[in-house]
Amino acid sequence: MTCPRLLACLLGLLISVSSHADGPEVPRLRFSLAWLFQANQALFTYAAEKGFFKAEGLEVQVDRGTGSQASIQRILAGSHDLGFTDIGTLVKYNAEHPEREMISVYVPEEGNPMAIMSLRGRGISKPKDLEGRKLGAPLFDGANQLFPAFARAGGLDLGKIQKITLDPSLREPMLVRGEVDAMTGYTTSGILSLQAIGVKRSDIVVLKYQDYGVEGFGNSVIVARDFMEKNPRTVAAFVRAVNAALKDSIAHPRACVESLRSRDPTVDVDIEYQRMDLVLKELQVTPYVQQNGLSAVDPGKLDRAISAIRSAFNLQAPVPADHVFTERFLPPRSERMPPPVGPLL
Repeated sequence: MTCPRLLACLLGLLISVSSHADGPEVPRLRFSLAWLFQANQALFTYAAEKGFFKAEGLEVQVDRGTGSQASIQRILAGSHDLGFTDIGTLVKYNAEHPEREMISVYVPEEGNPMAIMSLRGRGISKPKDLEGRKLGAPLFDGANQLFPAFARAGGLDLGKIQKITLDPSLREPMLVRGEVDAMTGYTTSGILSLQAIGVKRSDIVVLKYQDYGVEGFGNSVIVARDFMEKNPRTVAAFVRAVNAALKDSIAHPRACVESLRSRDPTVDVDIEYQRMDLVLKELQVTPYVQQNGLSAVDPGKLDRAISAIRSAFNLQAPVPADHVFTERFLPPRSERMPPPVGPLL
């Protein structure tokens, strides 16, 4: 006669084996942000702090970044498994390195935040005004990486612009001190960082890339193609966690911002609340997203963005859209519809 306890043990073992087989292949991951611990990066600190990664069987270390290109470099170096990078930088990288492609698997920022920022009184009100001026640009900043596309669209002579490479933390102070005349960056980082050091919003001049013919997206979650193919359950689990965290952060944006405190106790949450307001309105909950769901990518817009980038950099290699972004790991559309935006300011 079979022992009931033995049957129970065997059943438990079978459940355990089945659960392990369905779980992520790589449960411990390192993720590189695209920028500093600010509201436009808080989705991931929120996902870690509130247990969204843990619910998917993942332990994720979230590290601050220094720009989109730096996230790609970290993945290439093997120090990080996934990263946060703007799609424009991703397209340029893939065109130049088809042997080791990076693929976007989730796009939380459907809007394009790239811009040139200056101050009233500096004589810069249109792209052509940048000629003969000093442009401050962090080396790995996405807007810096794609500045040639902006310059081409605006008919600028790059030889007449003095590019000053600077540390991300010095970008805004150097602009205020007059050490540079303008700077590259994202509206969601540059505008609020300038306000944080005493600049009035009315004194900030913003030249958005999208207003001058450079269509695109914000940051997206990227992974190396070989990692994606070898670890599909890991990537799917990460995407599910990010999607769930994004929905919750939209509904509770103040709590999302508060998650930054555990990474940087000096963070000015009042400034970050304002930054999050911009992120929600201009990047995350856009009209297209409201109609089509989070991480919905308009194929036509993606094709136009790829074309503009290839043209600006004279890239000869074709970059098919499915070599830039894949819907393979996205939850169903019904699970990606954004909730109403919660109270913030």
